Amino acid sequence: MKRNEIGYDAKSFIDLMDLDELVKLNEYIVKRIRLISDTKTMKKVQDFELLEKVFFIDDRGNRIDGTGIRLNKKTITIKADNGMEWRVSPDFLQRSI
Repeated sequence: MKRNEIGYDAKSFIDLMDLDELVKLNEYIVKRIRLISDTKTMKKVQDFELLEKVFFIDDRGNRIDGTGIRLNKKTITIKADNGMEWRVSPDFLQRSI
């Protein structure tokens, strides 16, 4: 069965569901999306190493340089050169050269 045929079958199946079934399906889909998203984030975190020099741009446009001191589930804890600690998504980090 081709992927576009599966989509058609899924739509037909959903059209037959009542409200309670749709709510349960929605809960399952949201959990699945979160799992996929969390897995991608964890892989990005693992691309970094402890004590690696990194930087990011804060919400005011300032460059913050620092060192990765902890690899968390969804973020990396950065000890900034000015002594502050930040938890930053790996999506916003870049390696210092």
